[in-house]
Amino acid sequence: MNPLDFAVYRFLSPEGVARFWAGHRVIDPRITPREVAERVGISESGVRARLQNLTRQGFLRDQAVMPNPVLFGKRVFVANLPIRQSSEVDRILHDLSLVDGVIFSRDVLDEDERKVQVYFVADNEASASRLTALLSRLSSKGSPVGSREYYTPPCDRVLSPLEWRVLGSVQRRPDATFAGIAGSVGVSLKTAARVYHHLIDSRACWWTHGPVSEEFPLALVQVDLRSAKDREGVDGCILNEGHLWMPVARDGFGLDPSRAEGILAGLVPADLPTVLERFLRRLAAVEGVDGIRRTFALGSASYPRWFSDQMSQRTQARS
Repeated sequence: MNPLDFAVYRFLSPEGVARFWAGHRVIDPRITPREVAERVGISESGVRARLQNLTRQGFLRDQAVMPNPVLFGKRVFVANLPIRQSSEVDRILHDLSLVDGVIFSRDVLDEDERKVQVYFVADNEASASRLTALLSRLSSKGSPVGSREYYTPPCDRVLSPLEWRVLGSVQRRPDATFAGIAGSVGVSLKTAARVYHHLIDSRACWWTHGPVSEEFPLALVQVDLRSAKDREGVDGCILNEGHLWMPVARDGFGLDPSRAEGILAGLVPADLPTVLERFLRRLAAVEGVDGIRRTFALGSASYPRWFSDQMSQRTQARS
């Protein structure tokens, strides 16, 4: 993924800013190649060519729609399962599919160790603690596993029966046209488009890269700041390397944005190790930076069963 590929890939997200909600990176299905071209500074045909190339490489192979767990009265938590041997990972990813409430997992390698990050839904801290205790049995290290709440933006709408049906339609067919949605739900084209936009704008759901698309050549870089007042200066330095940095939104890193004053995060290409290391060395030397942590994704798995069960209780098939 060269810098221009990365720039096109970056601006598939709103304003070129990454959000990770319940573990998945969000994209905006309404962003057109023309808008990306205006952001990147190349022709629309050039953007289309690079999107086709990214699709062939596996980055944009398909899309998926994830409803906001808040719609179902649930909170999202994340637990880290330490890995002793790489041979464990496939077993753990498979066994997680048997645990009710687990919605996503990612195999990662960071500065300290390899681990599987497990994202799951729960009613409260007590039920999250019980599920965390169950998850700890999947790790061969045998050490207790803790969990923390994963910040999920609220949805400011109470969905009507029609909105639930439209949400169910786009979840089944994330790439459907407005005509396809209208025909599936049984409404006019205008109504389908209106509800579609309402669902996105209210954060009732989000589009992500599908389970067979991977982001492995991207490293997540966390920058610890000495204090919140250093943020502006570090931000300015990063802007000078804009072709290598995709900032993570304050509300899209799984931390409450009101409490995330001392950290910056972004995605950088990891398939050019020399370029990555040179960029990180320059960043580490910036005044105000207290430390840098890198996390590399090695694999991931989605578990749609819980969402499917919840959706089936709220939607009715059109007769």
